Amino acid sequence: MASIALRGYGMDLTTDNPASVRAYLAQNHAPADYALPAPLEKAAMAGCAIEEWRGTKVSMVCFRTGKPLPPGEQSDLWLFVIDRSRVKDAPPAGSRQFVQVSRLQLVTWTEGDKLYMLGTTGDEQALRRYL
Repeated sequence: MASIALRGYGMDLTTDNPASVRAYLAQNHAPADYALPAPLEKAAMAGCAIEEWRGTKVSMVCFRTGKPLPPGEQSDLWLFVIDRSRVKDAPPAGSRQFVQVSRLQLVTWTEGDKLYMLGTTGDEQALRRYL
């Protein structure tokens, strides 16, 4: 899933309206009933995309951290949401796993029936402020 943000992507919907993002995802049968950590709710939303990973729809919700964006970039913080049942060996509820993939720092966790992956450039502390 991290490769989606790394390779470049186009947002299906560009908006700063969280309700519009959820409605778009739901209308297109992608995970829309996700729960955002309180600090992430305060981040500037940029839009969303629906991607496919191993035959399953993944919601990609795009945010801005407030740092200057490289030319052509529309966001620099990405939340991926997928149904937990579609991921073999999903992390157990209550645990967060941090990992570096290429230039992205990622954290994964499960909550309810969803698996979440949040990514941005930078280090682990850059992500922790949104959890």
